[in-house]
Order: sequence, then structure tokens, then C-alpha cells
Amino acid sequence: MINWFKRRSQSSNSYQTNEEWISALKPPPEDAAIQQLRNHLVKGLKASLYKYVDRELDNFVEDIAQDSVLKILDKYDTFRGESKFTTWAMKVAVREGYSELRKKRYNDISLEQYSSYNPDEKEAVEIEHEQAGPDQLTHESMVVQKVMKIMEEELTKKQQKVLQLLMIDQIPMTVVSEMMDSNRNAIYKLVHDARLKLKNRMEVEGMDPEEILNEM
Repeated sequence: MINWFKRRSQSSNSYQTNEEWISALKPPPEDAAIQQLRNHLVKGLKASLYKYVDRELDNFVEDIAQDSVLKILDKYDTFRGESKFTTWAMKVAVREGYSELRKKRYNDISLEQYSSYNPDEKEAVEIEHEQAGPDQLTHESMVVQKVMKIMEEELTKKQQKVLQLLMIDQIPMTVVSEMMDSNRNAIYKLVHDARLKLKNRMEVEGMDPEEILNEM
């Protein structure tokens, strides 16, 4: 308990050492650490990706930084300390950026496009199966159904809605924050807690959470 209050009292500090970063990002992650990490990633991503994004670089980078922060919060404990934490985090973000560029998923998105979103509607999750056989299709369908069932049983309605918007509908964090009348850091924490719940339940169910959550 004393350590928790100590971490909170230092939340406005700048994080320098690997140990400070790891401590600050442990659940519950500090607001200041999330903000400082995101700012660092945005700056580095702009320098790394500007040659490959021909329009709206800022929006693209913000989206990639958002996804990268969530992944880093999920796997910070895999950091082995062989480099500076920020260097490791930047590599995670750049890989995420290149991956998104290859998938060509980036589209213009505005808040108005999603103003009529109804969280109570069950939307079908479409999976691409261009070369998948019947057995693979059946397996993937069963996995999707199981994941959706776990989400309904383990997550709050608010967590379900945010994961739907961010991970499935691919709506940028800025837009989701406005829709939820919240802010980035609050959404980060909400998603982090939700993914932790899913990870724990998936492990109990004998599923591979790393493989599944990396696709979300």
C-alpha cells in the first residue's frame, strides 16, 4: 500500500530508467506514464513513417500509437532489459505501423460516421477465409463464438462497447473517447483491464490468449 501511494505521488515525474518505466506501467498503470509513452511513440512514429503515409500522417500515427500502447501494456513483462525500455517500445510501435501499412487498413474516419452506433446491436464478426478449408473455417468460427461468449460473461457493458469500437470496428481512440465522453488515458485503462480479464479467462479455457488478443 505504501508503495502504491509512493508511485502515485511520483506520477508527475519523468520516467528515465527501465525500472521506473516497468514500475509505472504495472497495473494500475500511471496516467503520466501512459501519456509520456504515447507522446514518445507519436514523435518516433512520425519520423519513421512519414515517407510511407501520403496523407493525414498525424491521424495515422495517433492510431498506431494507440494500438502500440495497448500492446505494450499487455506485454511489458516480456521486456528483458537488453536495451532502453523506450527503444524496445518504439520497436513495437514501428512494427505495428509497418504491419498496418501492409494490411492497407487505413481509412478516413470521422465521429459523424459513428454517431448512430447502437451498442446493443450484435454485429457479425467477418473473417477472411480466401484460402481456408472447411476444417479451418469451422475451427475459426468456433473460436470467434467462444471469444464473444467470454466477452459477454467477463466484461462490463462499457468494456464490451469500447472493445467493439476500438478492436473490431477499428475506430480511432480520439473518436472513441468523444463517443464515450471520456479521455485517452481512461480508455487505455479500461481496455487494459478488459484484455487482462479476457487473457485470464482464455488461459482457464485452454486457449492461446497471445495469438487471439494480438488480433484484437
